[in-house]
Amino acid sequence: MSEKLQLAVIIGSTRAGRWGPVPSQWIAERAVEHGAFEVDLVDIAELGLPHYMTEEDQWSTPGAPSAAVAGLGERLHRADAFIVVTPEYNHSYPAPLKHAIDFYMREWAAKPVGLITYGGGAGGQRAAEHLRQVFPELRATTIRHTLMFSMYWERFDDRGEFTGFAEAEPHAKSFLDELEWWARALVDARRATPLPA
Repeated sequence: MSEKLQLAVIIGSTRAGRWGPVPSQWIAERAVEHGAFEVDLVDIAELGLPHYMTEEDQWSTPGAPSAAVAGLGERLHRADAFIVVTPEYNHSYPAPLKHAIDFYMREWAAKPVGLITYGGGAGGQRAAEHLRQVFPELRATTIRHTLMFSMYWERFDDRGEFTGFAEAEPHAKSFLDELEWWARALVDARRATPLPA
């Protein structure tokens, strides 16, 4: 049996009252059930990242980064693949998510990123399209499959439970299958030949 892949599921919103932890926990559980992944659920709201980058915290500057930046860096470095769960704010993704992404370069490189979005009628897909422009600059690749939850606030039952996950289950399997394929291919590639500078 193939060794398990290390998967970081990143909760991309820090707003009070955010829904992000709910789909993040759901996909983390699906990833464990899938069998290919060990999951690290990363909540950027709890990391205490600095509000601005000092010279020590910038990836391009040699030195010792702050504890929060170093801690997240270690978690991202260990990951073989990422899932970013993000809302759409004003046709894009949240500023704290971009801020967290920008602290790092090597940690993302030659690894796949799956995107899960939520929002209004477009289901947050404009946030996904913006992230598809960012990750190639970090030498990461986004996978084609996405999961989205449109108008999610209308999908709760009388007990307050979200009802949209059942119909998303088959898509989650395809999403995780593709993420696993890319992760294994890139793990093998990184082991065979380091990514050129």
